[in-house]
Amino acid sequence: MRVLNPLSTQWPLSHRTLSPSVMVGDIFEDFDRIVNSLTRPTHANTIGFLPACDIIESKDHYLVSFDMPGVRREDIKVEVEGNTLMISGERHREVKDLNGESALRHERAYGKFERTFELPNSINSEKIQAQYDNGVLNVALPKADAAKGRTVQIQTGDTGFFSKLLGSTKHAAKDAAKDLKDVQVS
Repeated sequence: MRVLNPLSTQWPLSHRTLSPSVMVGDIFEDFDRIVNSLTRPTHANTIGFLPACDIIESKDHYLVSFDMPGVRREDIKVEVEGNTLMISGERHREVKDLNGESALRHERAYGKFERTFELPNSINSEKIQAQYDNGVLNVALPKADAAKGRTVQIQTGDTGFFSKLLGSTKHAAKDAAKDLKDVQVS
């Protein structure tokens, strides 16, 4: 979206895939990465938690939705400072006693997160609202009345502002045309 742009470049990086178009030097790096991933615990490959978001624009507002499964409402902070929207918080890892069993895989990401967005000037920051339900944070960013736009009525005849503005000009043009009729060309 052109106006609600993330200020942070902390996007989770996806792992590269091995493809035939990769240069020879990169193939060895990919091979090492594959071998290392088999010999070390999988939790070492996890990336910190960064909630994904969707941004929807309607006539009256923007709606920014974040997926935050497993995050408690108390651990989320929504702040607006100037034209900046900041969403921050933390997803805690629940450590359970496994009664002598060992975890074979840890793929879920945990930790502190922060998402920062630059807001357009058309946002009414006094009316921003946030709601958290079933692991989804929704932030409503209402547009200011001036940004919503309106339909302009087209006037006709001798009414309204333009008749007052242009009224003397119309009469002056009629008078000038009448004066031209009276002039004789020699």
